[in-house]
Amino acid sequence: MAQANGKGTSSSSGMQEELQEILKQAEVDYDRSQQEMYRPSADVVLYSACFFARRALHHYLFYYYKKFDGPGADKPPHELTIEEMAAYCGKHDKRIAKIDFEYMHCSRSDVLEDEEVFFCNDVDKVNSCKGLAEQMREIVYS
Repeated sequence: MAQANGKGTSSSSGMQEELQEILKQAEVDYDRSQQEMYRPSADVVLYSACFFARRALHHYLFYYYKKFDGPGADKPPHELTIEEMAAYCGKHDKRIAKIDFEYMHCSRSDVLEDEEVFFCNDVDKVNSCKGLAEQMREIVYS
């Protein structure tokens, strides 16, 4: 948990606070996706589950990307795709390199408010994306 609590990151308290805010948002999104998927199957709103799983994954990766000071780490998170961040972070952490992001069925970017509505309307596809977020979450907290 040393990485998630800010230890081992930049000595700057501002950077630690920024990393903690990114992680906090990832946790909120992850929990919302989890809650949606735990509903009875007839009540699951796949749009919500997909939206929050994808955002959680994006934020977990952005946390690591900023931690590794990736190129463009000063950019707003929505300007970086999941694919870009995963490739960069995978070079710095073999655990991330082993994650197969091919299970994603979307544009691999953060969900933006002005984005066209795109979501997986299949429980298995949403579960795959949620599984990727879970893998990144485990890495962040290990």
